Amino acid sequence: MIKNIIFDFGNVLGTFRARNVINNITSVPEEQEFLVNNVLNSPEWLQYSYLDSGFLTYEQIIKLINDRNNNKYSNLVEELINNYYKAITINPEMVNIVKELKEKGYKLYVLSNTSKPVVDAFKNHEIFTYFDGFVLSYKINMVKPYDGIYKYLLDTYKLVSEECLFIDDLEANMATANKFGIKGRNVNKDDIDDIKKVLIEYNVLEEI
Repeated sequence: MIKNIIFDFGNVLGTFRARNVINNITSVPEEQEFLVNNVLNSPEWLQYSYLDSGFLTYEQIIKLINDRNNNKYSNLVEELINNYYKAITINPEMVNIVKELKEKGYKLYVLSNTSKPVVDAFKNHEIFTYFDGFVLSYKINMVKPYDGIYKYLLDTYKLVSEECLFIDDLEANMATANKFGIKGRNVNKDDIDDIKKVLIEYNVLEEI
């Protein structure tokens, strides 16, 4: 029986449109593609999750990227790293879903690879008043999909894994959750209908 529902933040509770921030920073196609290829697709961003792990400061991350690219468009790199959180918005429909789940008596948790600027930008949003606990990567220096952050969640909140449903958009993150006995499957990015479908599949929401 599901008693606890665990949500990822990016692309689940919140949508992430980095291209919007890039387009606001520069309208030059060459510069836009540079930022996509060398920041959004950089090892610092993707492979090592430095923005979310808390191991490095933003200044250190910016320096790593700029050093590797001989300081090409260094000001743009700095502007993107410091402002990417502005690409995130919270879908009002997710607020309604979370509120309904809370009213049904479920315990709700956030398990997210995220950074302090993102948390600071959204910590006062209504959606988070419905949650019972948060495990945020930058605070504990652990990231998904590695085992440690899942163990931390289960141990900290004394959760029984088989009583938990996890909703995340990445297959690797879900695979680790399933390995621990946590139920769920990965959903399509920013897809409210797919999120609802999972909740219906596990009898958490009723099909309309």
